[in-house]
Formats: sequence, structure tokens, C-alpha cells
Amino acid sequence: MDLGRGVCGLIRTLMAFVTVSACLSPLTARPEKNNDTGPKPDLRIPVAPLGYVAPNSFYLISRLSSVSLDFIDDNHLLFTFRVPGLMKRLPECPPGDEDQSIRAVVVKLPEGEVVSQADWRMHDHSRYLWRLDNGRFLVRQRSTLFSTDKSLALEQYIHSETPLASVQISPDRKVMVVEAEAKKEAHKTVASTAPTLGAPDTDAKPIQLFVLRTETRDVIAHSEALDAVEVPLVSEGYLQALAAKQGKWMIRYRPFKGEPQPLAEVDSTCHPTVETLSKDVSLVIACPRSGSDHIVTAVNLEGKKLWEQKWESRYIWPTFQLAQDGSRFAFSSLEVAHPVSTMDPIDESNIVNQMVGVFDTHTGHLDLVKTASPILSAGQNYALSANGQQVAILREGAIEVYRLAPVASEAAPTPEKK
Repeated sequence: MDLGRGVCGLIRTLMAFVTVSACLSPLTARPEKNNDTGPKPDLRIPVAPLGYVAPNSFYLISRLSSVSLDFIDDNHLLFTFRVPGLMKRLPECPPGDEDQSIRAVVVKLPEGEVVSQADWRMHDHSRYLWRLDNGRFLVRQRSTLFSTDKSLALEQYIHSETPLASVQISPDRKVMVVEAEAKKEAHKTVASTAPTLGAPDTDAKPIQLFVLRTETRDVIAHSEALDAVEVPLVSEGYLQALAAKQGKWMIRYRPFKGEPQPLAEVDSTCHPTVETLSKDVSLVIACPRSGSDHIVTAVNLEGKKLWEQKWESRYIWPTFQLAQDGSRFAFSSLEVAHPVSTMDPIDESNIVNQMVGVFDTHTGHLDLVKTASPILSAGQNYALSANGQQVAILREGAIEVYRLAPVASEAAPTPEKK
């Protein structure tokens, strides 16, 4: 089962290697690791006392999930991580299971005190945790999603009769996409008190997409695709990149109800990638006519271009964390020793750093840049608070927490001098 992300049959199929980068000017001009003159953390919480052991180098390029870090609220962090060791195979487990034990720890800030702790048995190494709103999270075990909060108690949320292929949550946490396989052979069902996504009829395409409201779990839209796909959710719909004419693409907002709306036209020699940052701002990542770098443009739902930057191709495998209020986004990517093209192979010897940058959504200003360690290709070893004013990064044996000022649009106006 692959919970990796692709780009839609309604949008485009994900390629095996995606080389979206980090920002050319700010992230390149970073302090060296051994001479870090950047901002110091406001607090550090050592992770060894929590039971954390850095994973082996297998996780460097495997893109498998072994860690997650999230803010529950301004005063609590949720840190989950793989606990190494042998596990006894359960009689009911299928032969293909790859079980791992995940420890979930709620840490109080600033003391670093452990408030609650639980161990969860996972049956694969794909992504297992997503943040909802108001301190809630989704936890996946096989094809069942559970909701949890600071208590770490698991409550059934949704069950699928077929294997899950993807889970995606909108930036404002109000809408989600659940993708499930649709196989012709019968699947064993599991007793569940949660809403169930039934197995579609035998004429269905291999992947079924269900769009649900996170609060009520009501299905508001349904579609099919040939493979696991990514749906750039924004507001009450999603974005599409459609070929307009040679070398040009139309970015279109398609609401779940109503008529599509054109937003912007971009030049690109490849199919542009769209990444939503808030309920009304998205990134369009395009390929210029020369070179292997990318042109990144932020646009809103009115079609207005907010900012544009050039991102280098030597930064690969991007991941994002979004402030729920849309003020900032955190972006991580792996720095490789040389520029790479889409199909270039990558191994451990190519990886230099994992960079984490925090950007102002509406201006593109880089507010913070740090390395994360250990380097994890699946990301999730960094977090952004709901208001975008706290950043947490797993770094050098501790969770480091940095406090940021409100973004300019939120800051109080400076009184005029008389």
C-alpha cells in the first residue's frame, strides 16, 4: 500500500522522482552547520529521554515514515517516532505486513514534561498521522482512520473496505480527500463503528476518490482515477493545471459545486505542479525554457500574483507544513551535491542536508531557515503552529522550538509620530 502523493488524473499522475526545490537566494545563503550564526531556539527538548533513537540510513532516501512532529496547541507538541526492536507477529496479521511500533508522546511547553504517552502498532511504513484542527489528528492503521487528541485515545473515524491509497487534508482542515483502491476481488471487511467507504462496483477505475468534510465526514464529491493522485484542495474546490497552448498552461479553480474559474496563465515546458498553502493562496511550480531550475509563483483565488521566485533543482523531494490561519508555510527539501533532473537516480552519497525554511505566505519572505537532523526524506520532522508563530524542528538530538513575530499583515500598525 502506497500512501505517497501523486498529481491527479483529474489533475496529473505523480512521477517517481519530483525535483521541486528550495529557494535559490535565501536557502543557499544559509549559515554553515558548524558555525550557526542564525537565530537560536527559544527552547530545546532532548529526545533521547523520550525513548527516541535516530533511524538508520535506510530512512535517509526510502521516503518511509518513522517520525512525526506537530503542534497540538501553543503549549503542547505531539511527537511520534518508531521504537526499534523485534515484534511478535500476530496470528491475524497477513504475511505481507511490515509491522513497526510507533510511540506517541505529548510534550508540554516550555517544561518539556511528558503529559501522555501511547504505543501504536502499525502494519506498514507509510504515512500514519495527519493534523486536523483544534488539537485533533488522524491516525491510520491499515485501512482504518482513527481520530485522537492530547489524550492519545483512538476513536474510529472512517473505515475503508479496500486498502487506502492516499489521505489529503485541506490547508484550513475543513475538507479532506480519501483515496481507496477498487479491486474486483472481494475484500475482507473489518467490524467498525465508523462510517465505511464501500467497495465500488467491478467496473470502477482502480482508485476511488472521496471528498469529505472533516467535521461531519459527509461525502461531498466522488471521482475515479487510474492511480493514486494529488488533489490541490483550496476553499470549496481544487486547482487544475490545463494545457492552454504551446508552452502555456491555464491554472483553473474548480469548485465542487458551480462553474470552473480561470485564475492565471503560466509558461512552462513541463506540467506545472500546484501546491495549496492556505484557503486562498497556492503555489504554481513551473519549468522555464532553459535550465533545470523551477519558477515558483504564488497566486490567490482572484488570480492575483502575490510573488515569484526561482527554486534550484538541487533541492529535491519537497514536503510542506501549513499554518492553519494561512499566514505562513514551512517547506523542507533534501539538498543534493549537484543539480539533478527528473529521472536522475539518487543514493545516500548524494544527500548533503535537509533544509527547513519558513515563509510568509503572502509575501514569500523567508523568516527562518535551519537544517533538520537526522535527515528524513519523508519529512514530518518539523512543525508549524496553527497561527504560524512557532516552529519546531527535530535537530541535533532535540526538538528545537523557535518563536516568530506575527507576519506583517497581522502585526499592529506603528503609531504615527506627532
